[in-house]
Amino acid sequence: MEKVKFSYILKLMVIGFILMIAAATTINRVISAMSTISMPDLTGIKLDRAQKIAARMKIDLKVEDTINSPIYESGAVIAQDIQARAEIKKGRTVYVVVSKGSRLVLIPDVTNIPRADAIVLIKNAGLLEGFDTIISSPVIKDTNVISQSPDPGQEVPAGIRINLLRSSGPRVREYMMPRLTGRDTFEVFSILKSIGLHIETLSAGDSSTAASGTIISQSPLAGYMVDEKTPISLTASINENDARLKKRIINISYTSQTVTPQLIRINVLSLKGSESVYNEVVQPGDPVNVTAVVRGQAVVQIYGGTELIKEMEFPN
Repeated sequence: MEKVKFSYILKLMVIGFILMIAAATTINRVISAMSTISMPDLTGIKLDRAQKIAARMKIDLKVEDTINSPIYESGAVIAQDIQARAEIKKGRTVYVVVSKGSRLVLIPDVTNIPRADAIVLIKNAGLLEGFDTIISSPVIKDTNVISQSPDPGQEVPAGIRINLLRSSGPRVREYMMPRLTGRDTFEVFSILKSIGLHIETLSAGDSSTAASGTIISQSPLAGYMVDEKTPISLTASINENDARLKKRIINISYTSQTVTPQLIRINVLSLKGSESVYNEVVQPGDPVNVTAVVRGQAVVQIYGGTELIKEMEFPN
């Protein structure tokens, strides 16, 4: 009887101990749950409001640094050292970085320079490229900036975008290529020159049926659309027995009118064919004097870089 009673008492003690441990665990969990919170997202919130939120949630909020930011306004929280929604204990110290706003920079003047150079100046000033709008202009060179927005000289926050309006050069006029075969070469020169087109190459070909200087083939063919940049090539007939086509020497003189050094190229076109007789960099004001051997009437084309700047005729 004594043994049964002892066994019963022992069971009651074990059950009581287990219940006590379970209760303690539950209490600890409740206490722990009551002492932890989910970290709020403070980014983008003004510091004074963030401090009020932190105080209400028993968070010790401290400013670790203040930096410039083109995205967040002055006084707003940029970053926090504990990720939003992370479980933390009340009283935990959380460090934040606060914005000083964008630093002010001066907008450079990028008008009347090529777009590529303008972009370099814009980025070096701490600004960004904005919209790029293109219009034709008879006075502003191709790719050069006509105007910008905002205007130059203003102090603005770093990181804003600068919009550019740039030139595509003069409006390109297109023409339908006329039929040139059967016409005199230098009559063709005059026709094309009057509408802004220029012959790039002229070659001579034997022909027993066409008079010397008559166009016997052309490229592009008649009917094709061309503009001032289209390369035009012609072949003219030549009769070796034609006394008018004896070789002769012409003298070509040109003085550079630029204020900077310029690549000068001189092409000569005659019934001898076309050839480049000069291709060198020339200093401002320096004269160029060259000679060329031609047959019959000749046309001299002078290029500054890739632009035709002068055309001279040498009658037979």
